[in-house]
Amino acid sequence: MHAADSDEPAAKAPIPKSAAAPPVLVDTKRVRAHVFELASAKYEGRKGKGAELAARYVAAEFQKLGLEPLFNKSYFQVFEKEPTDPMRGRNVGGVLRGGDRALRDEWIVVSAHHDHLGVRDGRLYPGADDDASGIAMLVETARIAATGREKPKRSIMFISFDLEERGLYGSRFFVGDPPIPLDRVKLFITADLIGGSLAGIENPYVFVMGVEHVPSFAPRLYDAARGLDVIKVGALGTDIVGVRSDYGPFRARGIPYLFFSTGENPRYHTPDDKPETIDYAKLTAIIELVSRFVEGAARADSLPPWTAPGTPRIDEAIVLRDIMKLLNDHKDMLKIKPFQAGLLARELDELEGAVKRGSITPAERGRAVRVAQLIMITVL
Repeated sequence: MHAADSDEPAAKAPIPKSAAAPPVLVDTKRVRAHVFELASAKYEGRKGKGAELAARYVAAEFQKLGLEPLFNKSYFQVFEKEPTDPMRGRNVGGVLRGGDRALRDEWIVVSAHHDHLGVRDGRLYPGADDDASGIAMLVETARIAATGREKPKRSIMFISFDLEERGLYGSRFFVGDPPIPLDRVKLFITADLIGGSLAGIENPYVFVMGVEHVPSFAPRLYDAARGLDVIKVGALGTDIVGVRSDYGPFRARGIPYLFFSTGENPRYHTPDDKPETIDYAKLTAIIELVSRFVEGAARADSLPPWTAPGTPRIDEAIVLRDIMKLLNDHKDMLKIKPFQAGLLARELDELEGAVKRGSITPAERGRAVRVAQLIMITVL
């Protein structure tokens, strides 16, 4: 995989180096086309009529792929946010049926959100990274799954949620009124902000949260990243950031989930979140990673259940160490104040010690998480 140093076993790929990397099936030109389209002025920042237009764009892509409509022969799940709120939402869902008689009633959900902030004070908020990048993942993952030579064993839902920016209302509504019993959902995947880098500092990490509840997904993620040299998988506990996207309602129901993100950058929720600022090589690799993981999960003989977080993982400590080093190296640019800089430096030393030792205690992890949260509040 993408080891930080040769003496760190947990950071290495859990596969032989001689294993051939699978081909990359994601087309960067298609990815760019989705992002540039959805972040264009035509979609009005994907709020109101623009969000409806975006929903129809996703539905048209699903229809072209031959996906079945998810909601009573319709691709749309239309809802009102509140009786007193004129804002209406439209979730968009398509289905690829599994081919295994024993497993086709088990479901994998792949999602992103198509809404954004709209036009404010006459300025367009394009939302290229938030979350046109995720919609590109959704549509391209659906394309690869639907056009593959081998049919998945499990059924897959591809869902574009609306009103994520308004309290995750689209995903909350879906969980409250699901088209299938939720106990059949064996894995939920979503992506938000996957076209940039944390704090605007170039780095290869794509963070994946939720592994703390399904630890066996970590080696599968590292395996899926073979040959994708522009990215590095950083499996982190969700407690570091809390509920920040549409995994929230599924997490609350104890459904195994994975959240993919490159983290907030300075363009987040600003008019500068434009399609020309996206790192398309990185975005393409992340979409390939998600697609490979979904393919493997859809064909696996079994999927692991939700579990409570266990012993802290050294691979997570390595990611925290790497990110703190990155922030420390750019502390002047990020305007980190002396007190926070001192905490950062001390915690970095502690994490270096844990990595060399090959283990991290719950108390050490808890302190590292608190420092990371404090620094993130400072720089983001």
